[in-house]
Amino acid sequence: MKPITSALARTLRALGVDRDIARADAVRAWREVATEAFGPDGATTRAIRAEGETLVVAVPGSHWSGEIRLREAELVRSLGARAPGADIVHIRTVPGADPRH
Repeated sequence: MKPITSALARTLRALGVDRDIARADAVRAWREVATEAFGPDGATTRAIRAEGETLVVAVPGSHWSGEIRLREAELVRSLGARAPGADIVHIRTVPGADPRH
């Protein structure tokens, strides 16, 4: 069984699927990363997709864009710890509604 597992892992890496899976993990990890960095209010932001090395995050107001920009390096490190292999190096914010409402 081990040779099949190794072959499958090599195939997924060759196709880039392993990175896509890691990037999906980064999208899922965002809520935890944001609440760790910003407290409960971090839940007002929502990762919506990964575009290459950039995580796109919907924010309910422009003040969040500034906060995320100021702490981008910290947030990227935290994402890297939770989604190794995602290779996220930037966070881009876009307008979006508070997902709690």
